[in-house]
Amino acid sequence: MSHARTNGKRGEREKKEVSQQRTEEFRRAAVEKFQSRGSRSVEEVARVLGVSRWSLYQWSKRYGRAAVMKHNRRPGDRSVAEKLRAVIEFEGLQDEKQGEYLRREGLQSEHIAGWKKSMEVGLEGGGGLTAGMRSEWAADKKKIKELERDLARKDRALAETTALLVLKKKADLIWGSGENE
Repeated sequence: MSHARTNGKRGEREKKEVSQQRTEEFRRAAVEKFQSRGSRSVEEVARVLGVSRWSLYQWSKRYGRAAVMKHNRRPGDRSVAEKLRAVIEFEGLQDEKQGEYLRREGLQSEHIAGWKKSMEVGLEGGGGLTAGMRSEWAADKKKIKELERDLARKDRALAETTALLVLKKKADLIWGSGENE
């Protein structure tokens, strides 16, 4: 019984010594892998690195967030300038380097293709609207104007009714209402 207990303590001591032997460089690299793990689970990343999940989380608090988080943003959160830069950089790379670029930037080829298409449409002129879209847009614009006119008319009617009610109450206070007689 005591032998099992000492082995347990020795195992813990050995684990502590191993974790203390991890260099800061290893920890930073582990955090980068952890934060850019994609769809892999934390357990899988920890197993591959040979560390505990707890260690990954602790190291992430200490070493993470700054440079790595820049690449972990959602693609839609990027500015137009960043999207343009990404498209230009991606298109300038050889095919075998494009995959590496996408992984490093946390993007997918669909993001680049979509951004490129949007830029091409924007540069073509006309905003990329088809004839059907233009007529639908014009009809919507006309409907909005009608609704705004109707709303303004109802606002004026409501203001007039409110003013009449206020005048009636004042008249009733001054001359008394006809209900008491």
